Amino acid sequence: MPIAASPKKEHIVILGAGWAGFILAKNIDKAKHRVTVVSPRNHFLFTPLLPSTAVGTLEFRCIQEPVRTIRGVRYLQAKARDLDVAGKTLRCEDTYRRERFELAYDRLVLAVGTMTNTFGVPGVAHGRNNVFFLKQLSHARAIRNRIVECFERAGYPSASEDERRRLLHFVIVGGGPISVEFAGELNDFLRRDLSVWYPDLKGYIKVTLVEATDHLLGTFDSRLVAYVERLMAKREFAVRTETSVQKVDEKRVYLSDGSTLECGMVVWSTGVAPTRFTKRLLATDQISSNRGRLCMDDKMRVLGAGGAPLDGVFGLGDCAVSVAKPLPTLGGIARMQANYLAGEFNAGRAGSDAAKDFNYVSLLQMSALGGSDAVIDATISPAGKKAPVVAGLLGKLLWSAAYWGFQVSLTNKMLIPMFWFKSWVFGRDISKF
Repeated sequence: MPIAASPKKEHIVILGAGWAGFILAKNIDKAKHRVTVVSPRNHFLFTPLLPSTAVGTLEFRCIQEPVRTIRGVRYLQAKARDLDVAGKTLRCEDTYRRERFELAYDRLVLAVGTMTNTFGVPGVAHGRNNVFFLKQLSHARAIRNRIVECFERAGYPSASEDERRRLLHFVIVGGGPISVEFAGELNDFLRRDLSVWYPDLKGYIKVTLVEATDHLLGTFDSRLVAYVERLMAKREFAVRTETSVQKVDEKRVYLSDGSTLECGMVVWSTGVAPTRFTKRLLATDQISSNRGRLCMDDKMRVLGAGGAPLDGVFGLGDCAVSVAKPLPTLGGIARMQANYLAGEFNAGRAGSDAAKDFNYVSLLQMSALGGSDAVIDATISPAGKKAPVVAGLLGKLLWSAAYWGFQVSLTNKMLIPMFWFKSWVFGRDISKF
């Protein structure tokens, strides 16, 4: 059954509830526009703190905000299946009964994000062969449960020495900020909590990071890269750089140098790939693409196959890329794009040649390292000057303050410090549920 647009207000349909979609829906003037958000996930997820939930430093609900808390927005929990650009109609499927329906729009914003990239490595899929992604709350919950399961199984009297070493060997694939932050959180969980409650297994614990390039946090300043690698060595983490994964099975990771790692679990965080919906759009040859991302101009208008802007279709966040000024897939960039487009919608300029061009303001790169440690790197500013790099306790304080300030609700701004304090004083929960 088609759902028609309102004749009174311009109807803006937003696909996705991530950084771009949620912030845009929140900031659009509802007095001027009727807004519908379509997403299979009914909440916004503050992804930079996802590694903290995977070990219990924070609880899951601290870093999410339901879409329906945005006043004046209609939300439909559904997946987009097809797009009729000429007819300005979106075909969707609800997530429960899989019934199809059509949604008419005046303006459509594609902010569907990305998926975890497996690079076609055999055996790599979330939940298969003890491999876990780290992109959704369900992933974080699965990781926490698997860590506890590995310790419980290693504690059985029947477990051999080799089996205990395998179960308590944790492999992290990827050397970006999410992987490094998870490694820091995992170190805290292993050394400060699990080692206390499983003292007889402390000597079996091992963590290995595998990175295909020559350094961890390769986009950071070289001084910070060296700092992080020294810290990993101090923590006795095995770091395998310039090494890629060739295959994974239930008990082993096979590496490009011919070696194998026997392990209890693999956390895979190696980059992003287009969603199924993005792939379907690109397969129609209606939209220009660049490495699996929708092409757009500096006004956020999605470009057709001929290079001209499509009528009423915009792109935001990780799923889209500017032809003139390509930017990486970062939540901070998606947030700035959403704020820009909301301003253009509210000013009545969005989609026209009179709209202002999006101006990217460089952000800090930050990565927490566990404990009271973090690194902060200022990227090149518009003036061409580089701010000092920060590491250690000051870095952790600035990291904490920044991510606390970026929260989208007062509730989470209250909950996050409470759980930080709880974890620091009383430790992390080791229940499996």
